Amino acid sequence: MGMYKKLSNIDFKYFIGQKVTEVTTEKDEPLGMTFDRAGLIIECPWRLQVSKEIVIGYSDCIHSPDRFSHKNVKKILTEKKIVNILHFENISDLVVEFEGNIYLELFHDSTYFEGWTLSGDNGFHLFTLPGGTYDFS
Repeated sequence: MGMYKKLSNIDFKYFIGQKVTEVTTEKDEPLGMTFDRAGLIIECPWRLQVSKEIVIGYSDCIHSPDRFSHKNVKKILTEKKIVNILHFENISDLVVEFEGNIYLELFHDSTYFEGWTLSGDNGFHLFTLPGGTYDFS
């Protein structure tokens, strides 16, 4: 299990300091967000952690949609700056750290579907493929 979580050497400097400007809240759309000069589309399980507590996750939105929705995510993340991004290459998990000890964690969980896509206006494009591998350009 020593290789379980290996950080990729992709450079995420372009995203550091960018703020969340929009979060999609349409009911049947995947969770997506726009930054100053970038975007993230999430089609896999995720969770939003503030300090040490999970405040909302994918399962909450699916199983308790009356109580939890992407609107909760929007309320927490709007105007927050990205301070760090961690990408674990062999399982294609992504952690986006925002100011205020806020962490958005993405877990690719499908052998059949793509999981998430992070793209920058500078041509940066990173996305997960079925089975948990990733493609970067």
